Amino acid sequence: MEKGGQQVNENGHDLYRNIGNDYQEDVVEDHLGDEGYSDAHTDPEDEDYVPGRKQSKAPVKHKRLPPHLVQELITAYEQCTHPDANTRQEIAARLDLHPKQVKIWFQNRRSQMPKKAQVKENKEIQQDNASLQSENQSLRQAMMTQSCITCGSKTLPSDPLSEKQRLLIENGRLKDEYLRATAAHSKTIHTSALAGPAPPLIIGSGADREALRRHADASMEQFLVLATKGEPVWIPTTDGDMLDNNYGATMSSFLFGLRPKGFAVEATRDTAMVWGTAADLVGILMDTTRWSEMFPGIVASVTAGDFVSTGIFASCDRQIQLMNAKLWVQSPRVSNRTVNILRFSKLVDEKQWAVMDVSVDGVLGQEEVSPSRYMGCRLLPSGCVIEDMNNGYCKVTWIVHAEYDETTLPMMFKPLFRAGQALGARRWLASLQRQREYAAALLSSRDPVNNNTAETGILKLAQHMMATFYTSVSGPFIQTQATSNTSEWVGSIGTGIERCDATVRMVTLKKTSTVAGESDTLFLCATTTLWLRGILPESVFSYLRNEQLRAEWDVLANGAPVELLRYIATGYPVGNAVSVLRSNYTDGTNNKILILQETCTDSSGSLVVFAPIGEESMYAAMNSGDNTSLSFLTSGFAILPDGRGNARHDLATAPSTSRAPACSSNTGGSLLTMAYQVMLPSSPDNAVDEMGKFICHVVEKIKIAVKAEIMLPV
Repeated sequence: MEKGGQQVNENGHDLYRNIGNDYQEDVVEDHLGDEGYSDAHTDPEDEDYVPGRKQSKAPVKHKRLPPHLVQELITAYEQCTHPDANTRQEIAARLDLHPKQVKIWFQNRRSQMPKKAQVKENKEIQQDNASLQSENQSLRQAMMTQSCITCGSKTLPSDPLSEKQRLLIENGRLKDEYLRATAAHSKTIHTSALAGPAPPLIIGSGADREALRRHADASMEQFLVLATKGEPVWIPTTDGDMLDNNYGATMSSFLFGLRPKGFAVEATRDTAMVWGTAADLVGILMDTTRWSEMFPGIVASVTAGDFVSTGIFASCDRQIQLMNAKLWVQSPRVSNRTVNILRFSKLVDEKQWAVMDVSVDGVLGQEEVSPSRYMGCRLLPSGCVIEDMNNGYCKVTWIVHAEYDETTLPMMFKPLFRAGQALGARRWLASLQRQREYAAALLSSRDPVNNNTAETGILKLAQHMMATFYTSVSGPFIQTQATSNTSEWVGSIGTGIERCDATVRMVTLKKTSTVAGESDTLFLCATTTLWLRGILPESVFSYLRNEQLRAEWDVLANGAPVELLRYIATGYPVGNAVSVLRSNYTDGTNNKILILQETCTDSSGSLVVFAPIGEESMYAAMNSGDNTSLSFLTSGFAILPDGRGNARHDLATAPSTSRAPACSSNTGGSLLTMAYQVMLPSSPDNAVDEMGKFICHVVEKIKIAVKAEIMLPV
């Protein structure tokens, strides 16, 4: 029966009184000097059961171990729950115990742990049940007395609204949501009819130019304050700095007015050393083409507009230009972020430059913004301060301060954006560092002393491959003539706790043949994103880049370890490299297939991208360096942190404070996006289903390898 929420026996004693403590597991039977002991392991259910052993009726002495020995045994148990005889002998010798005492303590510990967990779970369920019953009782009482649950006062009866009044209220609510809903809808169904033309980047009258110049000057002033201030404007965290909530809200209202409903704030800062001179970096950032090439994993596309100011003496100093950019994250579940900005470069000091971006939405007085010009993000003063260190490197401080429409994000991606790890300062700066190191490796291969044409050809080939991967894995596919069909496949493999589910976006691409008489070629691009709870991105990256384990998940490995033919390091840390691998796989014509692979990793995430390439095509590219005629069936993995278990995530919703909260003890997980491209046969009836099952198979292998208990589709 129950008494006071606890289960008791007929004498009123708590049934779980002794289960929740450590008394039973700290007590061992004392058999020192009793060599004829034969009571242990007579139960056939015991994992150490010895057949034929008879139970003794002799009384057994019990001995409670002192606390320091118990702590030593617990430490040993955490390392191994089932020690063998040699291990038990070592523990006994170290703790001055008999091996049988150690053995019995481990048996007691193993038997008590499930009981403790069950008791804890029962207590939690009882507490939840009591809370729900209390809430239910309060609701019933409020319904009976017609009173307010919060204050207890009587509620007034409301007159039923007429249909016309109800429609007017609903219409007012919908007007407030109209722009955001229209934009989200256009991103979901990928139709050009709702997308509308891009915002104009042409400056009209002289008054407009002057308004933009004033906006740029005011924004640069605010940006330099952000770049130079410390606490309490910036709050230190484990992943850089985060802007104080009150200061950010004041700046936002000063430049753009009130924040739109449903918009969240992203404000992060980070500093690092980057290879190159200040003039080199400023030149890259002020050239739209080179800027997009420097950040291929972030910048999807960019359109250059008119110059507000061309700079002083043909330099980049005080150069102001309109731009429209689309930013992406490596997942098909996240829509591209569009920003309409002014880019302003300024020589702050003799060897210090500032390059600042700020949104121009509403600056020229467009009060009524059409749905086609709706922006799901507005950029407050953001950018970088570059200080030349005179040693071949620059100190770069990067700031991202943005307000974005959080309602368009999938639930699993919201912590990633709130933590600033999706499009925050750390990702921009890490990408800049990695790309500059890649450029240094490419420059070294072109050195006349080295004259390594083959290495140059491989690196350029890898750049071409990576560009196709970013296009296939990031953002939505826009319906074009080359895209014949887009669908979603949902399936699973396995049963029970071993079951692996996947939701896969299937896009059929058509490539028109340029040779007369040849039919068009169909390709299938399959992408999916999964959440691995509690598994760090480093663990997933380490497994996927291991050549010896590649046969577990890669069909190109043909069931055997691959051979590493070429390895070109492209940066620090280890893992940033371009490789050429050889497998036993052939294309059916005895033409050997090589695997071109690029792996890259930094604090913002990791990539493992690969593509099959014929041996002859590879050698041709290595000799000539020309890869323009090659087409790739690129596949790979994008591994991002999930934004959980992070000080930034806790700080994003915390009240303003001068100190950052302590890091969460929860281990962060990973967001794994995989993409595969294959050529379809002439009759692709079952191709989509087969590809979906293949991806489920790969998911299952990864889940087992990284020991992920939970792996859910996003």
